[in-house]
Amino acid sequence: MKKKITAFLMACVCCHCTLYADDSPQSTMLPSYTGDELVVTATRFPVREKESSRFVTVADSEKLKEVGATNAMDALGKIGGLGYKSLAPMGINRQGMNAAVYIRGIEDGELILINGMPVQQASSKGYDISSIPVEQIERIEVLKGAASTLYGADAMAGVINIVTKKAVDEKSGTASVEFGNEEWMNHGVSISLPGISAGVRYQHMGELDDVGRDLKNEHSMALGNTDKYMVNVNASPFDNVSVDYQYNWYETTFIDRYDSGEEESTDQESSFHFLNLRYETARFKAKAFGVYDNRYQTDYVNEEQDGETLQRLNYNYGAETDYRVEFSEAFELVAGADYVHRFADYENNYGEKHREDYGLFAELKAEPSPDLLLTLGVREQFIDNEDGTSDYDAFLPSAGVTWKVNEELNLFANTGKAFQAPTFTQLYYEGRIIVGNPDLEPDSGWTYEAGFKYDSGVASARLAGFYMTYDDKIEVDRSQGRPYGYFNAGSYSSKGVEWKLGLYPFLSSGSFLSDVSFSAAGYWAYPVAENTDGEEYQPGPKFQNTFGISYATQPVNLDLTCRILAGREDELENYAAFDMTGKVKAGSGYVTLAVENVFDTEIQTTGNLVEDASSRYVYYEPGRLARLGYTVSF
Repeated sequence: MKKKITAFLMACVCCHCTLYADDSPQSTMLPSYTGDELVVTATRFPVREKESSRFVTVADSEKLKEVGATNAMDALGKIGGLGYKSLAPMGINRQGMNAAVYIRGIEDGELILINGMPVQQASSKGYDISSIPVEQIERIEVLKGAASTLYGADAMAGVINIVTKKAVDEKSGTASVEFGNEEWMNHGVSISLPGISAGVRYQHMGELDDVGRDLKNEHSMALGNTDKYMVNVNASPFDNVSVDYQYNWYETTFIDRYDSGEEESTDQESSFHFLNLRYETARFKAKAFGVYDNRYQTDYVNEEQDGETLQRLNYNYGAETDYRVEFSEAFELVAGADYVHRFADYENNYGEKHREDYGLFAELKAEPSPDLLLTLGVREQFIDNEDGTSDYDAFLPSAGVTWKVNEELNLFANTGKAFQAPTFTQLYYEGRIIVGNPDLEPDSGWTYEAGFKYDSGVASARLAGFYMTYDDKIEVDRSQGRPYGYFNAGSYSSKGVEWKLGLYPFLSSGSFLSDVSFSAAGYWAYPVAENTDGEEYQPGPKFQNTFGISYATQPVNLDLTCRILAGREDELENYAAFDMTGKVKAGSGYVTLAVENVFDTEIQTTGNLVEDASSRYVYYEPGRLARLGYTVSF
């Protein structure tokens, strides 16, 4: 069977590579950046990416489709420069444990936003952004480094902002179907009318027999049939007003099969709602949002129900406002305030908990000369916790500089203070696997970064050296066995270099090679932390890079990428996995092909394989997934 699949894949590659481009003129946009690309995450108002003093990468909807992503959570593992950690396929969580990412070797340092509004749970900082299919995403912006001055608590190592598509004044529609091995299905319809767009999508995956292994307790982990339904609505009822709604419902079963023959399982049903109302002009923004994340879990032992069905409820709501004032051509001030109410109810663990986050911030931009841009920012952040737990407040400054050397090259540098409050789980949780610590202190620290941004006719490059250092970083103490506890690490740091590169080497050749591009995005880091005994250990992976080669014309697209993760923590194995995606014009639509993990490489997504660890376990990607579909626009 493997030989047949390999032969089929090679035939597909050969077929794609022998098709010729049409004669229509092609865009010279580089795969990484253009100098005039606007981003909003670096300053809260649109700014040219090249003029920003921050390292920001961008992937738009078309690029996400090209790399084979199906939803926002899936996309984070494919766009490069991030270490992806998954506990189950399709971006779903395992009984509250969510997929996550490493930024520059640091885990749990990311802040997740949808249209600039935070969606992470206060219970465990988890997030379920698998509700957003790539068809509804305009772009994903990833800002690296501390961003607490702009976004408050949790923006420790970086910010990931998912910008959804806005309604446009046109009538159009898209329908797609897709099938694959493992009973994979991915079908959807979206329509756009003047002032409103909407989409529905259904995904299914059959039972996966081996998604993980608990070596200490001697059982394998499986995932039952998974069904997911998604609804997305974007409306613009008035000028400058946008309304966005995202809904996701899924059900699945997590199965533990013990070597002794016993079987434990958990049926899980989850629903996620996100509603966002925005009023935005060139000088003023006002936003309000709400997130409602509800999950039910029912445990079974040998197919007999064990206890009552438990509910896990999280919701957030809040608002923010930003105002921009230009004093002169050389000075600009952005000021604002934000508020978030966070609530969680975890039955049998800690009950109902809530927290209030609010802050005031300002950012001043000065342009003393046409080639020099300075940025200074400040925030005062307040967090009110439950009675009996400490409240927090923090002063969070930042500074940045951009120097335009010439039309092609900009140099930049920045520094900022980061802050992250303990989650409800870290403070209050009571369970057989882990317990909270109400005496925890917040994480805090600084990021220092410097680099360059370069754009020419055939190449783009972004390169930055960084040093990120924290005090009291909250980590899990596994040294005493279960139940694990949380502690504040004495020191925690990561230093290294990050890059994002793009190249069109044959752009002026006049042949089919002019449509070929190369890209690379990744980092090398040296993350170090101290355990409860003051001994140093490695908390995250040291190296990640995604190489890509793309051939893009109107009738044919072909992308081949290689994802590499190396220098991993906890004796997890390094890997290099190849993915292939493509589409070919056929009638009024496109035939699409995607093969994830072409050579069926074993990919350990997370775990701990240290020989004397108190808990030895590992989770896997499901292996090769081949998908074939058809998309038509009308």
